[in-house]
Amino acid sequence: MNSKILVDIDYKYEDKERMVKMVSDFAFKMYFVTDVLGVRFTGIEVYETSKGIHVYLDAESERPLTPLEIIIIQLALGSDYKRELYNLRRARAWLDGEELENNWNTLFKYKYKNGKLVSKETVTEFSKFFEEYVMRKYNGLLRGESE
Repeated sequence: MNSKILVDIDYKYEDKERMVKMVSDFAFKMYFVTDVLGVRFTGIEVYETSKGIHVYLDAESERPLTPLEIIIIQLALGSDYKRELYNLRRARAWLDGEELENNWNTLFKYKYKNGKLVSKETVTEFSKFFEEYVMRKYNGLLRGESE
């Protein structure tokens, strides 16, 4: 079954060394999720925002992931804890047997404050690097290649 995993990381790298470590750590977290839960990541899109990055992951699993599993995976990958607590609040309806709205788990491409655009998703050199390096590192870990 296919799922979308959405990760909101509110962190800006300070130098190239920290950038590479951040991206490497993210790939290892993806690998750990795969190893423990059997969820395989098959695609990635990354956009830079004013505070950090938005990561959109395509995931495959043998059965549909529950909203709680999606939230836990997003947290494990480093998503903003406040965002995930709001997601949990929305997912409580699912726990009570109600249908979830299709947009319960979302990232905003544009963010406005007091009518002014304060952030938008942008493709940058860093976001391209993140996409390429993470998937290369993740697939290497799946093949048994070490750090």
